[in-house]
Amino acid sequence: MTGLTFRPVVKVLVMLTLSAVSVDGGTEAEILKALDEAAAEGAWGYVPLSGPYIDPQHSGNVTAQVGATAVLNCRILYIVGKTVSWMRTRDLHLLTVGRFTYTSDQRFKAVHQSGSQDWLLKIHYVQHRDAGPYECQVSTTEPLTHTVWLSVVEPQTTVFGGPDLYIDAGSVINLTCLVKYSPEPPPYIFWYHDEELLSYDNERGDVTVLTEQGQDTTSRLLIQRATPKDSGKYSCSPATAPPHAINVHVISSEEPAAIHHKNTTSNSSEGGGSTHAHTGPLQVVLVSLIPVLGPGGAGGGAQDLVDAVGRAVTCWRAWWQGWAALRRLRGVSIDGLFLR
Repeated sequence: MTGLTFRPVVKVLVMLTLSAVSVDGGTEAEILKALDEAAAEGAWGYVPLSGPYIDPQHSGNVTAQVGATAVLNCRILYIVGKTVSWMRTRDLHLLTVGRFTYTSDQRFKAVHQSGSQDWLLKIHYVQHRDAGPYECQVSTTEPLTHTVWLSVVEPQTTVFGGPDLYIDAGSVINLTCLVKYSPEPPPYIFWYHDEELLSYDNERGDVTVLTEQGQDTTSRLLIQRATPKDSGKYSCSPATAPPHAINVHVISSEEPAAIHHKNTTSNSSEGGGSTHAHTGPLQVVLVSLIPVLGPGGAGGGAQDLVDAVGRAVTCWRAWWQGWAALRRLRGVSIDGLFLR
């Protein structure tokens, strides 16, 4: 649409739909007069040969929270005698023309002050469905356009390290909670342990909370000298965002051995007792001597016996190293292991 035909067409469009669509601005005469004023605004100002242009630095994308007000800006330099409109790109719905709002959705409003280079589109009570691209248009001979993206977000709370965190008894429980997209820094953040509010001045005196407020607020919970009683669900509950939780498991040094012995007992009972006992060094040596002691083995001579014993020692050494490593990983001493 060229600059010569844009304003008359807009006038006709406004007059044809005044009875069906709510237009912010007043009567038909007031609307047409304001359109003429917008077209004449700065009519004698300086315009470079390149014509009007949009300042992208001051016409950037916008992020707004659900329920808040979003303000989309289109800064246009050297707009002399031209008209500005806003359109929703996803359905090509014309929202504003000049200083007037042209939509039945009363949440949308055009804002412009005479002499200003900023042409604003305000959206009140933003919803998720409002997210997407919006196009600012200038009625130059070759229409000048600029797209502004609106992102709609909700406050988020995240406790890092979840959903389950395992730590050793006696160490420090260190939990970090991040609050994003809050309309304002939360005035307080509460921590809960199994739905019970944590007291920072408890008898143990080893619970600390450190909070850093800003665009993104961070809260850290520190519990010194953790015990198995400290296991459970920990929830971070900010004043302006939904809560988020993590499950903490404090493992004592005796627990891995207990679990191991429990599994061994279970296997023995299911398999009929000693038939599932662990293989020891003596069994390894006897198995290695089978080639010597078996049929035809006695005639092999002393050299065969030496070779068999060497193989037995090698097998026993490998078994011992593997078993010792396994015991160390499980936190169980290997003292008395070879007395079995």
